[in-house]
Order: sequence, then C-alpha cells, then structure tokens
Amino acid sequence: MNIERLNPITEEEAAAMVSRQTRDDLAERVMKTTPDDVPTSVRPGWSGRRRLLVGIPLAVTVAAAAMIAVSIAEPDQRVGPVSVGPNRAEAAALSFRKEGDSLVVTVNDPVADPARYKKEFAAYGMDIDLTLAPVSPRRAGTLVFMETSEGGHLETILAEGRCGSEVCGVGVKVPMDYKGHARIVFGRAARPGEMYDEGPGDVPGEGVGLPDVPGHTVAEAWTVLEERKITRVLYRYVFRGSDRPYPDGLTRDQVKPEWYVHDALAGTDDQVILFVGPEKP
Repeated sequence: MNIERLNPITEEEAAAMVSRQTRDDLAERVMKTTPDDVPTSVRPGWSGRRRLLVGIPLAVTVAAAAMIAVSIAEPDQRVGPVSVGPNRAEAAALSFRKEGDSLVVTVNDPVADPARYKKEFAAYGMDIDLTLAPVSPRRAGTLVFMETSEGGHLETILAEGRCGSEVCGVGVKVPMDYKGHARIVFGRAARPGEMYDEGPGDVPGEGVGLPDVPGHTVAEAWTVLEERKITRVLYRYVFRGSDRPYPDGLTRDQVKPEWYVHDALAGTDDQVILFVGPEKP
C-alpha cells in the first residue's frame, strides 16, 4: 500500500521542509493523517493503494456545487447509466460525462447523503464511496484523499493555480469498465468554528482557529483556545529542530506560558496539538 502526496510544493515550502520535518514526524505519532471520515486502513483481505492528496495532517464551509469537482476538459458527451439511474424526481447528486473511454465525475450536490453518491455510482456498475471532509476555504472543492483496490486505477484531474501556487486535484476520471473498489474524499469549506486539517499552502494554525500562530506565546494561544472552549490539548516540544528532552511530549504543567508556539494542528476527536518551545520560530 502506498500513500502519495500529489500536491507539488512551492520553493518556500521546500526551504521550510527541513525545519518542519521534526514537527511532521511528531504529528504522525499522535494523530492520524486523514480526516475522521477517511479510511485509516484497508479492509481486511483487501490489498489496495491509498493516495493522500493534501499535506499532513489532513487536513477541510459549504462551497458552490460546481467547486467540488470541476472537469478541466470538455466532455465528449453526457452519458446515461448502464442500469436504472437516479430518481428523476430528485436532482442527481453526481454528474457523469463521457471522455473517451472514461467518465469524468463531478458533484452537483456538495451536501448530499453519501449513500446517494454511492447509489449513483452503483447505477453505472461502480463500487465507489464518495464523502466530504472539512478543509480551508481556499481548498474547498479539491480532492483530498483517494484509495483504490489493487488492479484499479482512477485518474486525478489537476488544475494549476486552483489552490494558489499549488496544483490541486479537482476531479476524478473513472474508466467505464472500472470494476474495483474506491473511496474518494473531496473537501468542503469548514463551517464556522469547525476544525480541519491543514494542507499545502494553508496558513499555519488556521485549522484550529489560531491563524499565523508561529511566534505567538503559549499564553496567547491558551487565551484563544479557552475562548473557543477547547480543552483537549496535546503538547509537543520543539527546540532547534529536536524534540529532546521531551520526545513523548509534555503535560500542561511542564509548558511555560512565555514559550512560543511553532505550530497548531487539528488532532482527532476535537483535539488540538501545539508544538511549543523556548525559542521564537
């Protein structure tokens, strides 16, 4: 099983990669790197391939429907399902358009029940689950995560500049004879107060309501978290690129309020992870 990050990084991100490596390694120890509704393991007996399309952690305000999965190529024609299609009395949650030997799938209804997405895929004989996860407003409508079974392949439709300086996945192209299983997650803009995982190009800390957090003191971060009634906080130590002498993290009693916050990330179950240290980042 492979997890690939498809979003290329900017020069600024590359320059900061070395200093952020320790933070990323630490985050991987204490939290899962996919949204809550993204599978964290492949089903027993099912070998597959997983692609994580945003940076750690994952990650994600209801955007316009057209923003959720936009094809960058003009379709050859619209096609109907090979079996009984969606109820005509109810607008389709998905749109399927033929492009060569594949279908370009777009989302018409970004807040539909995932069961509707699955049903409409099934009408084309496809076993595909599609869900939505909160992301930053700038990444709403982009492809966050994709997992496919062995022997199956879905193509990611990319759009340069869709997420600022990064190239983002904005849609999925599925072969018409696709018989594998896939799970796909698109981003929806986070609702007010909802935490989400950051992706490449997002502002550090914005996913937990602490935008531009690097350089702020721990005391300042505590004030904001208390205002938001966030009490579940994990602390990770950062000092000149190392987590020593606290490789397993710190308790709140060990954290000094005059220390600085290097980053703040969304954890699992409404938890926040603060990377803190005595030196200003």
